[in-house]
Amino acid sequence: MSSVFAGMSPSAFERVKAGSVPGVFLLLAAWICFEALQVPLGSFRMPGAGFFPLALGLALGMFAVLLLGMSLLSPTSGSTDAWPERRDGFYLVVSVVAAVWLFERAGFLLTMASIQLVPHLVTAIGWRWAFAALAIGPALGIGAMRSLLRMRSAA
Repeated sequence: MSSVFAGMSPSAFERVKAGSVPGVFLLLAAWICFEALQVPLGSFRMPGAGFFPLALGLALGMFAVLLLGMSLLSPTSGSTDAWPERRDGFYLVVSVVAAVWLFERAGFLLTMASIQLVPHLVTAIGWRWAFAALAIGPALGIGAMRSLLRMRSAA
Protein backbone atom coordinates (compact mmCIF):
# COMPACT_ATOMS: atom_id res chain seq x y z
CA MET A 1 0.00 0.00 0.00
CA SER A 2 2.91 2.34 0.61
CA SER A 3 3.94 1.96 -3.05
CA VAL A 4 0.62 3.48 -4.14
CA PHE A 5 1.22 6.59 -2.05
CA ALA A 6 5.00 6.75 -2.61
CA GLY A 7 4.91 9.79 -4.90
CA MET A 8 2.48 11.79 -2.75
CA SER A 9 3.43 14.70 -0.59
CA PRO A 10 2.81 14.20 3.14
CA SER A 11 -0.07 16.69 3.16
CA ALA A 12 -1.78 14.93 0.22
CA PHE A 13 -1.32 11.58 1.95
CA GLU A 14 -2.88 13.02 5.13
CA ARG A 15 -5.85 14.26 3.10
CA VAL A 16 -6.38 10.83 1.54
CA LYS A 17 -6.08 9.21 4.97
CA ALA A 18 -8.52 11.73 6.46
CA GLY A 19 -11.00 11.12 3.66
CA SER A 20 -11.10 7.36 4.14
CA VAL A 21 -13.34 7.37 7.23
CA PRO A 22 -16.02 9.61 5.70
CA GLY A 23 -15.75 7.50 2.56
CA VAL A 24 -16.56 4.36 4.55
CA PHE A 25 -19.55 6.15 6.10
CA LEU A 26 -20.67 7.25 2.63
CA LEU A 27 -20.50 3.66 1.37
CA LEU A 28 -22.43 2.50 4.44
CA ALA A 29 -25.09 5.15 3.80
CA ALA A 30 -25.40 4.07 0.17
CA TRP A 31 -25.81 0.44 1.23
CA ILE A 32 -28.45 1.37 3.82
CA CYS A 33 -30.39 3.40 1.26
CA PHE A 34 -30.17 0.62 -1.32
CA GLU A 35 -31.44 -1.96 1.17
CA ALA A 36 -34.21 0.38 2.35
CA LEU A 37 -35.46 0.69 -1.22
CA GLN A 38 -35.97 -3.08 -1.38
CA VAL A 39 -38.98 -2.87 0.97
CA PRO A 40 -42.10 -0.69 0.70
CA LEU A 41 -41.50 2.93 1.64
CA GLY A 42 -45.11 3.95 2.23
CA SER A 43 -45.86 7.65 2.60
CA PHE A 44 -45.03 10.36 5.08
CA ARG A 45 -48.33 9.88 6.89
CA MET A 46 -48.18 6.07 6.77
CA PRO A 47 -44.51 5.07 6.59
CA GLY A 48 -43.60 1.59 5.44
CA ALA A 49 -40.77 -0.62 6.63
CA GLY A 50 -38.18 1.12 4.47
CA PHE A 51 -39.11 4.73 5.24
CA PHE A 52 -37.02 5.33 8.35
CA PRO A 53 -33.98 3.32 7.22
CA LEU A 54 -34.00 5.38 4.01
CA ALA A 55 -34.27 8.64 5.97
CA LEU A 56 -31.46 7.61 8.31
CA GLY A 57 -29.32 6.44 5.40
CA LEU A 58 -29.80 9.78 3.66
CA ALA A 59 -28.93 11.63 6.88
CA LEU A 60 -25.81 9.51 7.32
CA GLY A 61 -24.88 10.21 3.70
CA MET A 62 -25.30 13.96 4.17
CA PHE A 63 -23.14 13.92 7.29
CA ALA A 64 -20.53 11.79 5.52
CA VAL A 65 -20.39 14.23 2.59
CA LEU A 66 -20.08 17.14 5.04
CA LEU A 67 -17.29 15.37 6.93
CA LEU A 68 -15.57 14.41 3.69
CA GLY A 69 -15.66 18.01 2.50
CA MET A 70 -14.34 19.29 5.81
CA SER A 71 -11.52 16.76 5.88
CA LEU A 72 -10.47 17.32 2.27
CA LEU A 73 -10.76 21.09 2.25
CA SER A 74 -9.24 21.83 5.65
CA PRO A 75 -5.59 22.78 5.69
CA THR A 76 -3.45 20.17 7.36
CA SER A 77 -0.99 21.23 9.97
CA GLY A 78 2.07 19.17 10.70
CA SER A 79 0.30 17.30 13.47
CA THR A 80 -1.57 14.11 12.66
CA ASP A 81 -3.15 14.06 16.11
CA ALA A 82 -6.35 16.04 15.56
CA TRP A 83 -7.66 15.49 19.08
CA PRO A 84 -4.93 14.99 21.66
CA GLU A 85 -7.42 14.28 24.48
CA ARG A 86 -9.18 11.53 22.55
CA ARG A 87 -8.18 8.91 25.11
CA ASP A 88 -9.94 10.91 27.84
CA GLY A 89 -12.98 11.28 25.59
CA PHE A 90 -12.94 7.57 24.88
CA TYR A 91 -12.86 6.79 28.60
CA LEU A 92 -15.72 9.22 29.18
CA VAL A 93 -17.90 7.65 26.47
CA VAL A 94 -17.13 4.12 27.63
CA SER A 95 -17.91 4.98 31.25
CA VAL A 96 -21.21 6.68 30.35
CA VAL A 97 -22.27 3.73 28.17
CA ALA A 98 -21.28 1.28 30.90
CA ALA A 99 -23.20 3.26 33.52
CA VAL A 100 -26.32 3.41 31.38
CA TRP A 101 -26.09 -0.30 30.60
CA LEU A 102 -25.50 -1.24 34.24
CA PHE A 103 -28.27 1.02 35.57
CA GLU A 104 -30.70 -0.45 33.05
CA ARG A 105 -29.81 -3.96 34.15
CA ALA A 106 -29.96 -3.02 37.83
CA GLY A 107 -33.39 -1.43 37.36
CA PHE A 108 -34.65 -4.54 35.61
CA LEU A 109 -33.33 -6.80 38.38
CA LEU A 110 -34.84 -4.56 41.07
CA THR A 111 -38.20 -4.60 39.28
CA MET A 112 -38.14 -8.36 38.90
CA ALA A 113 -37.19 -8.83 42.55
CA SER A 114 -40.07 -6.62 43.70
CA ILE A 115 -42.52 -8.47 41.43
CA GLN A 116 -41.34 -11.79 42.83
CA LEU A 117 -41.64 -10.40 46.36
CA VAL A 118 -45.33 -9.40 46.08
CA PRO A 119 -46.84 -12.93 46.33
CA HIS A 120 -44.73 -13.70 49.39
CA LEU A 121 -45.79 -10.44 51.02
CA VAL A 122 -49.45 -11.10 50.19
CA THR A 123 -49.38 -14.45 51.95
CA ALA A 124 -47.52 -12.98 54.93
CA ILE A 125 -49.24 -9.61 55.51
CA GLY A 126 -52.13 -9.25 53.03
CA TRP A 127 -52.77 -7.25 49.86
CA ARG A 128 -52.98 -3.79 51.42
CA TRP A 129 -49.60 -3.93 53.11
CA ALA A 130 -47.94 -5.79 50.24
CA PHE A 131 -48.62 -2.89 47.90
CA ALA A 132 -47.68 -0.42 50.62
CA ALA A 133 -44.28 -2.09 50.75
CA LEU A 134 -43.89 -1.42 47.00
CA ALA A 135 -44.32 2.31 47.69
CA ILE A 136 -40.88 2.36 49.32
CA GLY A 137 -39.17 2.57 45.90
CA PRO A 138 -41.03 5.66 44.64
CA ALA A 139 -40.65 7.29 48.07
CA LEU A 140 -36.87 6.80 47.88
CA GLY A 141 -36.90 8.23 44.35
CA ILE A 142 -38.82 11.32 45.46
CA GLY A 143 -36.40 11.79 48.35
CA ALA A 144 -33.41 11.51 46.03
CA MET A 145 -34.87 14.04 43.59
CA ARG A 146 -35.60 16.49 46.43
CA SER A 147 -32.04 16.20 47.69
CA LEU A 148 -30.73 16.82 44.17
CA LEU A 149 -32.93 19.92 43.91
CA ARG A 150 -31.64 21.17 47.26
CA MET A 151 -28.05 20.61 46.15
CA ARG A 152 -28.75 22.41 42.88
CA SER A 153 -30.37 25.40 44.58
CA ALA A 154 -27.52 25.60 47.10
CA ALA A 155 -24.89 25.74 44.31
